[in-house]
Amino acid sequence: MVRAAAAAVVAGCLVASLTSCALLSRESDGSDTPDREQPGPTLAEGPPPPDWKDVRSTSGLIYSVPPEWEVGDPYGDTGSGPDAGSDWGSGYVTVANAIADPGYCPLAGMSFRVLSGISQTALPGDAREQAESASRAMADSIDRRFTQAGAEVPVPEARSIGVSGVPAWYVSLRGEVRPPRNICTPPTIRFDTIAVSTRTPDGGDASLVFVLMADEGEPGTVSSETIDAVVASLRFENSV
Repeated sequence: MVRAAAAAVVAGCLVASLTSCALLSRESDGSDTPDREQPGPTLAEGPPPPDWKDVRSTSGLIYSVPPEWEVGDPYGDTGSGPDAGSDWGSGYVTVANAIADPGYCPLAGMSFRVLSGISQTALPGDAREQAESASRAMADSIDRRFTQAGAEVPVPEARSIGVSGVPAWYVSLRGEVRPPRNICTPPTIRFDTIAVSTRTPDGGDASLVFVLMADEGEPGTVSSETIDAVVASLRFENSV
């Protein structure tokens, strides 16, 4: 995948979509405070492997990655640790970043097999709408900017899940790249979004957002089973 400008493009899409504020209808119990949505099923079938590394954010969200992945700023500035903040462009900042196989492609200024992170702050807006709008924006970028001849990128509806008992919404999409493509562009580009429901200080809807971008479909890519396990490992930990 050509990644020299990919991070900035991702950010431009996400910052526009993740700040939208759309409210789901909620049942009322007759009080002034609306009922909170209920969490769906967890993605995890069990704990991550014992040799995996935990990647922590100050929000309390944490996920785990294989031991060979790098943790920190994907642009190379790890001196301040993973929570220093990595600007993906247009003001969208992630912390708790992890990257697999950085620099694997000689044609790209920045290449990677997998890049993941968590929003630096809670973003205002309903979690389901944030997850779906971010995914639609990414699908458009995969089709128009990340590929020479475009891609087929269906966007499924968000799934209701739970992250440590907290309501969240999950979208996993895959862009099937049309030929021709260069050696930095995989046959399939995967993008996962989990928006975890939270509240603003004044009680409004907000979300903490986990994002992951990965190559699929050719030798050298990280297996789908490993990526699924990384995504499923997202959880809250009170000790953070």
